[in-house]
Amino acid sequence: MEGRMSRGLRWGVLAAVFVVAGLLSGCVGGDSEDGTSEPSGTGGATVATGEAANLADADISVTLGATREFGIELSSPTAAAGEVTFGVTNGGKLPHGFAIARHDGDPGSLPQDGLNVDATQVDILADSGSMDPGATATITLDLEPGSYVIFSNTGGHYSAGMFIGFTVE
Repeated sequence: MEGRMSRGLRWGVLAAVFVVAGLLSGCVGGDSEDGTSEPSGTGGATVATGEAANLADADISVTLGATREFGIELSSPTAAAGEVTFGVTNGGKLPHGFAIARHDGDPGSLPQDGLNVDATQVDILADSGSMDPGATATITLDLEPGSYVIFSNTGGHYSAGMFIGFTVE
């Protein structure tokens, strides 16, 4: 019986860590009156949420958590260089996030700080922060040709396999 209580306690602590990490990773820059923001550390990306997120304007549709809770689906794995708008929908049952970073290696090899991507070692170009189930956002960036990783940096989701490669030509 003692071993089961210890195992249960360990799972409880792990769950608490995921919740706290998710809350902390949801921090973004200030919103403007029109529902758009320029999150800190995103190199000029524009993030629009709620009513300001016009998914019809998106070049690439991104669905988080729909087919597989910790999966990401893209309407296309590539885009032309220049201004690219991602229309993001959280189709999952849990909060998820959209983040993108330039990376030439395996999408699963970004440096981590615990369970999340280490933002001190990776130039995260945009991060929506935590999005509730059903939430939408548009993220617009000026992207150069190369390889990128799209991932959720919410509460250990990257370490759970929530990432996908993306190419700009």
